[in-house]
Amino acid sequence: MELRLNRLSLTASIVALAGALSVAAPAAAQDSAAQADSTDQADAGEIIVTAQFREQRLQDAPLAITAVTGDMLEARGQTSVVDIGNQAPNVTLRQAPATYGPAVVAYIRGVGQRDTSFALEPGVGLYIDDVYLPTMHGSMLDLIDVDRVEILRGPQGTLAGQNSIGGAIKLYSKKPDDSGGGYLQATYGSYNRVEIRGAANFTIIPDQLFARVSGTAVHKDGYVTRYDYACTHPGTAIPSSVTNRKSCKLGTEGGKSYVAGRLALRYQPSDSVTLDLSGDITRDDSEAGPTTLLYVGQNANPGVSNTGSATTGPSAAAYTLNGVRYGTATGSQFVSYSPYGNFAQDPFSKSPYISYENYLELAPRDGSGPWAAPIKSAIDSWGVSANLAVDLSPDFNVTSITAYRKFSGVYASADGSPFTPTLQANRIYNRQFSQELRLNGRIGETFNFTVGGYYLHKRSENISRVTLPTLNFIEDNEIPATTKAVFANADWEVVDRLHLIGGVRYTDLKKSFIYGRKGIPGSSSGGATPPSIASIDGLVGTFSGDRVDWRGVIQYRWSDQLMTYAQVSTGFKSGGVNPRVFFPAQALPFGPEKLVAYEAGFKSDLFDRRVRLNVSGFINKYDDILVSVSSCPLPGAPATPCALPLNAGKADVRGAEAELNLRPVDGFTIDASLAYLDFKYTSISAAAATSGIGREDKGQYIAPWQWSIGAQYEHAFGGGATLTPRIDVTHQDSFNRNANNVDAVTGGKDIFGEVAGRTLVNARLTFRTADNDWELAVEGRNLTDKLYYSDVFDNRGSTNSIQGSVGEPRTFAVTVKRRF
Repeated sequence: MELRLNRLSLTASIVALAGALSVAAPAAAQDSAAQADSTDQADAGEIIVTAQFREQRLQDAPLAITAVTGDMLEARGQTSVVDIGNQAPNVTLRQAPATYGPAVVAYIRGVGQRDTSFALEPGVGLYIDDVYLPTMHGSMLDLIDVDRVEILRGPQGTLAGQNSIGGAIKLYSKKPDDSGGGYLQATYGSYNRVEIRGAANFTIIPDQLFARVSGTAVHKDGYVTRYDYACTHPGTAIPSSVTNRKSCKLGTEGGKSYVAGRLALRYQPSDSVTLDLSGDITRDDSEAGPTTLLYVGQNANPGVSNTGSATTGPSAAAYTLNGVRYGTATGSQFVSYSPYGNFAQDPFSKSPYISYENYLELAPRDGSGPWAAPIKSAIDSWGVSANLAVDLSPDFNVTSITAYRKFSGVYASADGSPFTPTLQANRIYNRQFSQELRLNGRIGETFNFTVGGYYLHKRSENISRVTLPTLNFIEDNEIPATTKAVFANADWEVVDRLHLIGGVRYTDLKKSFIYGRKGIPGSSSGGATPPSIASIDGLVGTFSGDRVDWRGVIQYRWSDQLMTYAQVSTGFKSGGVNPRVFFPAQALPFGPEKLVAYEAGFKSDLFDRRVRLNVSGFINKYDDILVSVSSCPLPGAPATPCALPLNAGKADVRGAEAELNLRPVDGFTIDASLAYLDFKYTSISAAAATSGIGREDKGQYIAPWQWSIGAQYEHAFGGGATLTPRIDVTHQDSFNRNANNVDAVTGGKDIFGEVAGRTLVNARLTFRTADNDWELAVEGRNLTDKLYYSDVFDNRGSTNSIQGSVGEPRTFAVTVKRRF
C-alpha cells in the first residue's frame, strides 16, 4: 500500500510539473535541444543522440536525456563542463572544493560523488567521444569544439557501465569533413580574462582523408585575494610571510591559466569504412581553488598550543600562535565573512572574497624545516583514441573504440588562515587503456540489437604531504584497477509503434589500494614514519567482484506528436577500501552501492512543433549508499581525524522533471526546465548509526527544487545582419554536503554543511553580419552580483573549521569571432 501511494504521489508530481510548465509560458521548461540560430529553430531542435548505441532522434529515445548543441553552448556563453549542469534538471555540477583538486563534483538525481580520491569511484560517468574517464581528477573540462553534449539521467549500468549509477555525461567533439573553413575568436573580460579559441577543417585527400585542428588558450586572474595578515593588521603577533611591505597582497585564488589543443583525422577509404583518429593535450597551470575561511569553533581540535605539543580530548586548549587564538567564543578574527552567523571578527574587512592563507608552514609541529605548498590546482593531460566503424552489410556494422590517456597534476589545500592547522600538497598521476567493441545489427524491419565487450585498465598514484593538528606524514599510494565487461541491448518493434527494449551487462572488476606512509625528512623522529601509522605502510587492500545490470523498457508512439515510455534499470558504483587512514583501525573495506530505478515519461512535439514538452518521473531504490563520515568511533582509535567511507543503508529517492521549448513566433525561443527531488532513508546500517547518521538525515546534494528559464530573439535587419539578445535565469535550492545533516532530537538542519540556494542571471547580446562571417558578443554573468558558494568543506572533525568555495561575482566580457 505504501508503494502504491508513493507512486500515486509521484504521478501527481509529474502532472503538476507538466501543468506548471505548459500553462505559464514565461516559466516554461527547458528543451535542452534548442538551437541557437533561426535555421536550427526551424528544425524544432532536432538532435541525433546515440545513448542506445545507435543513432536516434532525441524524441525517439525512451529515457531522460538533456541534449545540448554546440551552437546553444555558444549562445549561452558556456565554456566549461560545470556550466552545462545549469539548465539540466536534477543535475548538479560544481567545481570541487580546493581540498579535492582540479575536479568537478557531479550528482544526477541525488547520486554522485564529491571525494576525488582514486580509491573512490565517480557516481556519474563522464565520456569524451565514447571514451570513459574513470577518475574525478581531470574532469574540469573545457568545452573545446563541441558538437553536442548528452546528459543521461538515471542509472546507465547497462548502456554505459560501472559508476554511471546516477547517470552519464557524454561530450562529442566536431568531426573533420570536406566543408573546409573554420573560425577564430578572442575574448576579453573581467579579472583580465583573455581567451583565444579556434578550429579549422582541412582536406588532405579529396573524398577520403580530412583533418580538423582546434585549440584554446585562457588566462584569468583569481577573484579571491590573499593578504598577509601581519601586514593588514599592524601590531598583531602573527608573523609576516612577506618581505616586500609595499603591498600586503600575497596573490589570488581561482585564477585560470591553460592551453589545450586537439587534432582529429577522419579517413574514409570507402562508403563502408570510417576511421576517426584523435589526439588531445592540455597544459593547465591554474591557481588553487577559491577558498575562504567561514567558521572556526571554540576550544576544540586542532587542540595544539604554541609550544607545538598536541593534546586531545574535550578539554584541549584552543589552537594558539604567539598567544593569538585561532577561534574564540564569539568567532575568529581570521574570518572576514560567514554565512552561518556572527562568526566573522576580522577588523580589516568584511569582504567574502578575502583569504589570509599563505600556504606556508614556517614552524612545523614535528620539528621539520619550513616548507611551502604549491598554490595551484594544475593538471597536464594527453590522450589518443581510434574509432573504427565498418559496415559489414546494410544491416550489420562493427565499431571499435581504442584509447589511451595519461595525466599528472599538482594541487594544494589549506584552511584559509595563517595558522596552518592543516596543509596538504598533492601530486597525482593516472594512466589508462581502454578497448570497446560493438556489433550492431538489424534483423528484418523490427529488431535492432547491439552486443559488445569492454576492457579498462588504469593505474593511479597520489603522493601527498599532509599536515594535521596532531599528525604530519607523507603518503604515497598506488591504485591499480581492471574492469572487464560484456553487454547486449535489443529493441523489438512488436507491432507498429510498440517497442520492447531490453539490455544486460556483466561486469567483472578488481582494484587494489597499496598504502604508503612515510615520515617527514628532518622531523624530530628522524624522518621515520609516525608510530601511529607505521603499520599501514605497505598494507594492500583489495576489492574484487562481479555484477549483472539490466534494463527493460516498453515504449509506445501514439502519434507523430507523442511518445510514452516506462522503464526499469539498474546501476552500481564499485566498492573499495578506505584511502584516508589515520589509524590502523580505520583501514576498512566498503561495499558497492546499488540502485534500481523505475521511470516513466513522455516526449511530445505540439502545435506544428512549436511546443516541445518532455516529462519524466522516477522512483529510485537506493541500496548500500556510500557516504564519508568525519567521525568514526572505532575500537583502538580516536573518533577523529576521520574520513571513512561506509555503506549507510537504504533510501527511496523520488523526483520528477520537465523540459520545454517554445517558439511562439519565428526567431523567438523560450527554453526552461523544472525539477523536483526528494530523499528518504528507509534503513540505516549499524556502522552509519555509530557515526551519527539517522533515518531523519537527507541525502547529500539533494536540492528539492531546481529550475531554469532562458529566452532569445533574433532580430533581422534589412541588410541581413542580425542582433540576438538572450537572457538565462537558473535556480537551485539549498542542499547539504554532509551525510549526517539533520539533528535527531530537534529535527533542525545542520547549517554548517548546508550550501545555500542560489538564483543566477546571465545575459548575452550577439551581433552577426549578413554574411555570418563576423560576430560580436557582449555578455554578463551573475548580473545581480549574487554572493553564493558552490560548495563547502566541513573540517570540524579535524580542525573544527569550515572553508567555503565562493562563487564568482558579477563579470562582463566581449567576444569577437571570425568565421572563414
